[in-house]
Amino acid sequence: MTRATLSLKRLDARWIVVIAATILGLAAVRWPVPAAAVCVALIGAAIVALVWSRLPSVALTLVGVCLVGYAFLGRGFAYVGVPPLFIGEISLGLGLLALWRVGRVHLVRTRPLLFALGVFLLIGLLNTVPYVGQYGINALRDAAAWLYGLFAIVVATLVLQLGRFEGALRAFTRLLPWFLALGPLGLVLFRLAGNAIPSWPMSGTPILAPKGGDIAVHLAGIGAFLLLGLHRAYATKLGTAGREWLWWALWLIGCLSTFTGRAALVTVAVGVLVVMLVRPGRAWLKPLYLSLVLLTCGVAFDMKVNLGVDREVSVQGLLLNVESLRSNTGTDTRDGSRTWRLEWWNDIVNYTVFGPYFWTGKGYGINLADADGFQVTQDSSLRNPHSGHLMFLARSGVPGFVAWVGLQIAFAVSLVLAALRARRAGQLRWASINVFLLAYWAAFLTNAAFDVYLEGPQGGIWFWSVFGFGLAALELQRRSAWWNAATSERTGA
Repeated sequence: MTRATLSLKRLDARWIVVIAATILGLAAVRWPVPAAAVCVALIGAAIVALVWSRLPSVALTLVGVCLVGYAFLGRGFAYVGVPPLFIGEISLGLGLLALWRVGRVHLVRTRPLLFALGVFLLIGLLNTVPYVGQYGINALRDAAAWLYGLFAIVVATLVLQLGRFEGALRAFTRLLPWFLALGPLGLVLFRLAGNAIPSWPMSGTPILAPKGGDIAVHLAGIGAFLLLGLHRAYATKLGTAGREWLWWALWLIGCLSTFTGRAALVTVAVGVLVVMLVRPGRAWLKPLYLSLVLLTCGVAFDMKVNLGVDREVSVQGLLLNVESLRSNTGTDTRDGSRTWRLEWWNDIVNYTVFGPYFWTGKGYGINLADADGFQVTQDSSLRNPHSGHLMFLARSGVPGFVAWVGLQIAFAVSLVLAALRARRAGQLRWASINVFLLAYWAAFLTNAAFDVYLEGPQGGIWFWSVFGFGLAALELQRRSAWWNAATSERTGA
């Protein structure tokens, strides 16, 4: 090929770029959002072409970036990008391309779980496709609740393929003290100065927009991590005892900042309780001692802290939150929301389990708050009941709900059995990892029982990523057991 031909090709490519940019520029004047989406798609395609050889690593790294952003910034991080391509959707798209790039990875131990996950996703698909024509983008938006389940497959496959399991735990350990210091602080800042926080131009959502229940989920996971001593196993530098006491103090202060609502209180309690039941020991004495000190000071000095919400942090407030779980407390803010939830949940059970929507639910796309008569916002922004579990019942019917519950039970049982096997084999670190993932998983499901959580990326992507990490852990533990058995047989041990 001659030099003149190469120059002509370069010239043609430049003209193509110029013409395409001109067309997009003119289109942006008339259709700004679609034109911006096309630009983002073209840029994304160019990036994928440049990093194709390293796509699995890039995709997994982007998932990690998303998890960190959602943990620290909450819903505010979800609006990074240009509608309808936000960073969560971009991450999922790259992850699926990375799966195609790496090919097949054997997940022998988790095949039953993958089958159950496939049934759950299929039911979600069948209850979404018929409504896309009627509800358009809203059907796809609601479908994210089950579509995020693909992150479990992406994370499990890429973690195994790239050997990033230990690295992920070390990264979690490094980020742990930063979240203890900044996560609850961001929540307090959002509550006290939410109007002063800059917002995203297209959505109007504050850049920093965490929720107490979301923070509580991660505090529950961190509490389990500390109780099990995994921070010592995966710290790059072994922390001193004084630093560990500081971490526990920050953890308790963070918990108190979220305990203005029932969901956060129960979420942290469930996460810690799982560790105490499955892996009893004396590690819980430190947080218990600090908790007693704080409670004693709170009672003695009648401490009350206003965090910019209609419920203040105090010992009396904590007791009222506990009381509101089983009965009325005489306070409108607690009893009103409790009654509203219970009435809506009861209606969902009646029109699915005992009604005409037994097999199909109402599908993905319809605004359930409007359709069921429980809308509480003027702009109809509330679309789902404050329970992710009953949301699946309402939208996917009894088959979808059974598939969801069955998948979660199978996952929990797999982790418990893996922890017991590891303990019998003397693999205490594997046992601790299994219990940590079980506690984190339980915290996610607990918060989802009280709030619209799994339907958004800050909850859904996190939950399914932890689920996928659990699948990777189960598979790696199987391979470790097989390797130890094979080594013992060869050496005659």
